[in-house]
This record gives sequence, structure tokens and C-alpha cells, in this order.
Amino acid sequence: MSHERLNLDADFLFRAFAELGVIGRNPSGRGYQRLAWSQAERDAHQWFRERAQGLGFEAWTDPAGNSFADFSGGASPDEPALAIGSHLDSVPFGGAFDGGLGVVAALVAAKAIRDQGATLRRPLRLAAFTDEEGARFGTGLLGSKALAGALDMDLVRQAADQNNILLKDAMARYGFDLEALPSTHKLLPRFFGYLELHIEQGPRLEQRGIATAAVSVITGIRHLRLEFFGQANHAGTTPKPERRNALRAAAEAIAAFSRWVDNTDNLVANPGHITVHPNATNVVPGEAQLDWDIRSPDPALLDQAVNRLTSIANEVAQPFQVTVRHHGYHDVPACAMSEPWMRLIEEAAGDLHLSTTRLVSWAGHDASVLGRVIPAAMIFVPSRAGVSHAPEESSSDSAMLDGTRLLAQTAFHILTEEGAGL
Repeated sequence: MSHERLNLDADFLFRAFAELGVIGRNPSGRGYQRLAWSQAERDAHQWFRERAQGLGFEAWTDPAGNSFADFSGGASPDEPALAIGSHLDSVPFGGAFDGGLGVVAALVAAKAIRDQGATLRRPLRLAAFTDEEGARFGTGLLGSKALAGALDMDLVRQAADQNNILLKDAMARYGFDLEALPSTHKLLPRFFGYLELHIEQGPRLEQRGIATAAVSVITGIRHLRLEFFGQANHAGTTPKPERRNALRAAAEAIAAFSRWVDNTDNLVANPGHITVHPNATNVVPGEAQLDWDIRSPDPALLDQAVNRLTSIANEVAQPFQVTVRHHGYHDVPACAMSEPWMRLIEEAAGDLHLSTTRLVSWAGHDASVLGRVIPAAMIFVPSRAGVSHAPEESSSDSAMLDGTRLLAQTAFHILTEEGAGL
């Protein structure tokens, strides 16, 4: 591996990060609201393309709304490019670092590689993916799934936000055609691989005092919806034996399955969303809908958890004379990262005198989709107090610099060395 160090423009890193940090910030100052296919998210993509063009790179957008910028560095433009980047959308009241750091770091790394002046073996492509979070339409990883050819178009066509705005109409507002999403996959042969820098979104690196990590595997994720059907009735006059309380059944399912999860290693589950009908204090709930997020890097354990949850739900519902339906609506298989590229990250960390380890990512990322069709790897840097998806989300200046240096060095090796670790 080349031990030549790149010169990183730290001022550019912090200046660009501050510029992006203005876009989509809530008026209260509490976090960000760059939801997919909102004006704020589209403004962030425009900012990215303009910033990349200012560096002399060729910016463009694909049919899924992903933004890219290319730098050939003397390589043939017909060669597949190494993509580096992340996403620009946020969760409601999210933080500045989730996705944003990876996109800004890609700009800074690309500038360092350009300024170094070496002839590249393959082009470099900066990437800013759309709708990674799925917070608005339930279509997480939309941009990377479109590129990978992994979209469920039936789900996408039905997707709507809480205001009943269809994804189709939100895309059309900005000149994009939902039915053109599958055509994005035709671009995949132009991609050699994908490398992403991201905050850990957890406490492990900070607690252990380790500067960086190479992600070993990105967790599998299942979203499962349970629907409980009882009978709405008067909260005072209905005799106890005749109450068919759908919410009581849902609550029992939460308690019973959570106990099983607490005693099961390598698995987490969250009952994060529940709706009740008619949702009135003096009415026995006739219907309840409960959405679960279940995660594990072990595919067999994910299957076991889904089966266990549905079995528990049916069991606990019987005493309440409540029936249960279930269906999955989000399924992202676990994805191992490229072993050769993990080693490249570790070697580059050694050259930069950065401590490093390997970690499982318990959060989903675009790399988990792309890593099934092209080589992919991820670099983690510490999150302060392990906080993410919240306004308090943060990483230190030194962590931002360390991660960007490691991204740049690893990308430079892939772009210049024969074989690139493959």
C-alpha cells in the first residue's frame, strides 16, 4: 500500500460543513428537517452539486434524485468509478452529522486527491444519495436501491407521507418521474465500488477511546406491522369479560416480545409506532396498529424473531378475543462489507497513526444495499455520547478530521494502486 500522505484542507472541511448546516435547520434551532423530497433536501443536493462544480468536477443527477460529481484524474472516463459519499436527507428533528459528514468529507477527500496530482487508474465519483432515512414515505434507502436494482415498485407506487402526499407527486414537484426509478439501475456498471464515512451513531468507539472503525457487517432490518382487531365499545358500561380491547392485546405483545428480545443476543427490536382507533379515552379501543423495527446481522435470527413475534401476538390476543394480522413492509438483508477493503482501511489507519477496530453497524446505510452488487466498505468515527437521530448529535472536530483523512487515504489507494485490494 502507498504510504504517501495526502494534504487535507481542514478549513475547507469545517467551512463546507457549516454551509450545509444552514440548510434545513429548524427555525427553533432544534435539529434538522431535511425530509426526502422536501425543498430543504433538494436545496442540499443543489448545494452539493454547486460545491463540486466549484472544485472543477462534473455534477449530474440520476432518475432517482441522487446527485453525483465526477473527477477523472487522468483515468479513462469509460472505466467504472469509485464512489465516495453518503446521504443528505434527515429524520425529523435530526442532527447535522448523520449523512452530512460523509458528503462533506467526500468533497474534502476529492479535493485532496485532485490537489495531489497523481494519475488515477479509475475515476472518482462523489455521491449524495436521496431518501436514505425513509422518514417521510417509508421508502428508506430509495436512492441506493434504485441504483442497485432492488426497489419494490409496488410499495413505492403506494408510498405516501402523513399528509397523504404521494411519493409520486412529491417527486414530480421537482421534475422527477417515479416510473423512471427502475432505469437508474442501468447506471450501475459505471460504479466500481462504494466507500462511505459515517458517524457511529452509538457509544462504542467513544467508550473504548478508539478513533476509527472499519464496519464488518451492516445489520439486517425488518419492519413488521401487527394489526389487532377487537370491538369498540363504551369504556364504562361494557362488562370486563366482554371487552375486546385491541390496545390491551397490543400492549401484551409489546411486553412479551420485548422480554424475549432482552434475553436474545445479537438482536434488537423496537416497538416504535402505534395507532389506536377510535383513540378516545372513554371508548374501548377496537383497533390497534403496532409497527416493529427488528435488527440483527444474523439472517436466521431475524427470521426466528419475526416468527416469534407473530406467534406471541396471536397467543396474547386470544384472551381478549382479538384477532391479529401481520405483514412486513421493509426488509433490508444484512450485508458484509468487502474484506479486502476493510484491510485497506486498517492499513491506512496505521499509516495515519489512528487507532482502529472493526464494528457491526446496527444502523442501516446505503452501503448495505450497494454492498450486495458492488464492493463496499464503511468507516466509522465516534459519536459524542452515542447520540444520533436527535438535535444533540455531534462528533468532535478531531473525529471529523481523522475520519476524512482515513476516507481520503483509503480512496486514494483504491484509485491508484493495481488491484485496489480486490
